[in-house]
Amino acid sequence: MKVICGKEELIKGIQTVSPVASSKSTLPVLSNFLFETEGDRIKLSSTDLEIAVQCHIKGEIVEEGGITIPAKRFADIIKELSSEADIEIKADDTNQINIKSQKSKFTLMGISKTEYPVIPEFPKENNFTVDKNEFAAMLRKTAFAVSKDSQRYVLNGVYFIADGESLKMVATDGRRLAYVTTNNLDKKIKGKAIVPTKAVSDILRLISAAEKAEKVKVGLTDSQCAVEIDDITFVSTLIEGVFPNYEQVIPKKSNSQVKLNVKETLAAVKQMALLTGDRLSSDRSSAVKFYFGSEVLRISASTAGLGSGEAEVVTQYKGDPVEINFNPNFIKEVLQNIDEDFTIFEFTNALNPATLAPENDKNYLCVVMPMRV
Repeated sequence: MKVICGKEELIKGIQTVSPVASSKSTLPVLSNFLFETEGDRIKLSSTDLEIAVQCHIKGEIVEEGGITIPAKRFADIIKELSSEADIEIKADDTNQINIKSQKSKFTLMGISKTEYPVIPEFPKENNFTVDKNEFAAMLRKTAFAVSKDSQRYVLNGVYFIADGESLKMVATDGRRLAYVTTNNLDKKIKGKAIVPTKAVSDILRLISAAEKAEKVKVGLTDSQCAVEIDDITFVSTLIEGVFPNYEQVIPKKSNSQVKLNVKETLAAVKQMALLTGDRLSSDRSSAVKFYFGSEVLRISASTAGLGSGEAEVVTQYKGDPVEINFNPNFIKEVLQNIDEDFTIFEFTNALNPATLAPENDKNYLCVVMPMRV
């Protein structure tokens, strides 16, 4: 194999696939990425056996072929080469890789492409296209609520539900839940998938890098979720198991509804969170108190040996005084993902789940369990 490529193209390809390559794997070949010719382009692929990503870059194909290249070492070398000259990459039958640019020469040892795992293809059926920015926003608005407890593995990802009419995404850690939906799909398909947190992070990374793309193509199978953005293909295995019945968690009615300014409420919660210390979310002293009084919300915190504080937010609340304790981080992360100026905060009492939703967006809803203090 022999190809000639510009530094900018190589860097773009390396940044796309190298984060997936695993330097800690017991299989040496997984520390490499696959570099091969395909038609008149160069294809780069990487996998850790759970996640795989492929992309194409431009280059001059002098001799067809392929080789797996040590990801980190190759990236470090390319970064240091001049942008003013093309880079020649050549591999021989002994798996030796020669890199040449201007007066610089490097030799690396690769591994035969025949030893690299087969990269899954994008599903030809059961796929749909959705606006790139909307899809990314849906992921961001749910991913923060994913459980980090490995014992509850079915909660360690975002749950996708394509029901023939819409795409829904749900995430929960048992104490909070985020739900978002859209009908803006080009095809009505059916499928369910629990997409791992790492895969969600990688999808967001790839979407962010694909600045010119407007649409994202998503495919679902029984065991995989695939995403196609321009010339990038991403495939992830799914979390096996049954996701809990999230609809049972969402309150069907409430006694009180309060309109809150998102910016002001977020600032108050952040201020009071400073007085809860670096404690576990299950620790009672990590709670902040929400006191709903006549046309005011008082948010306060008090920790023995640390201090106390209080901040007020003006509301139109007219009901009986209510005091509810929340984990400040749960409320903060919800408010940070509401894109409007106001949120509707609904609750029944100090013990039952509360909901927060944008004032004018019925497609996004978050549920937060109060803390018992």
